[in-house]
Amino acid sequence: MKTKLEDLGKLAYELKKKGKFREAEETYVQLLTIDSKNVYALVGLGDLKRREKRFKEAVGYYTRCLEIEKNNWYALAGLGDAWRGLRNMDNALRAWHHCLRIRPDNLKIITRVADGLRKKGDIQNAKEYYQMALEKNPHDPYALMGLGLIAMKEEDDEQALKFFEKLIETSPNQVIPLTSAANILRKQKAFKKAIELYETALRIDPGNSHAWHGKADCLRGMEEYLPAIEAWNTALRHGMDPSVGLTRIGDAYLKLNKLDLAEANYRKALDSGYNKYAYIGLSNVHTMKNHFQKALDVLSMLCHKEPDDERISMVTRTFVEKYPDGGRWTLLG
Repeated sequence: MKTKLEDLGKLAYELKKKGKFREAEETYVQLLTIDSKNVYALVGLGDLKRREKRFKEAVGYYTRCLEIEKNNWYALAGLGDAWRGLRNMDNALRAWHHCLRIRPDNLKIITRVADGLRKKGDIQNAKEYYQMALEKNPHDPYALMGLGLIAMKEEDDEQALKFFEKLIETSPNQVIPLTSAANILRKQKAFKKAIELYETALRIDPGNSHAWHGKADCLRGMEEYLPAIEAWNTALRHGMDPSVGLTRIGDAYLKLNKLDLAEANYRKALDSGYNKYAYIGLSNVHTMKNHFQKALDVLSMLCHKEPDDERISMVTRTFVEKYPDGGRWTLLG
């Protein structure tokens, strides 16, 4: 009997390794039919259910295993991942902390705990676990990513950039650190360097709308408006929010003094619903066409809709100061 159980266990493992998951599951079930307390089969089934994103079923198998063998490390690690899949980070962290009591140096679980703490907003403890991970592996990608994201949240762009650049050195094919570093450089107006990173990201993921948008924004910053428009159109084809993308295109055409094209894009943007930036752009088009009453009508609507918005108030004040007309604009307040 023992030999048969061992043979079935080896067969299930080989089937899973070869990607024959249905056959592997059938073999694990056969194992449990013979031995209902077989922890190897329970963990194996938990892993398969977790792979299928059937997290509740996975939790059930791992829990059954732990009722038989409370310190089964593999069941605890899988249980943490299954709870994470169910978005129950408290239970996930409990399982992973139990893992670390058994194997305190396990890098994979250390970074899991750090990520979980970061997502819960426990930033200080998350930092400690990420640093613990870097002490074991100075190039650990999960720790570098996590610390970079924390630094961005804390608005420490220089520190974030250091973490992302170090991550790019060791993991050059990851899109997120490339675009994150590029976003920081764009914010710092280092447009050429940012574009290089966006283009690297796009070679890996040509349909990444965020990278296309970032590249377009850099081109706008460099006053390369036609290439920027082309990049935003590509971003739109790959899923960028039409309201945002079309407004940016309208702004670029406005800079080029192509007023009809600017107006057409602002109006397309407004097909998706209210967008104050599209309306501001539209008021600018009317002003540049000397259609002052139309510009006034748009600004009046915006002031009525968002009376406390600083951007709208500033645009309105500028309009009134530049085009005074005997109190004609008094309805703007």
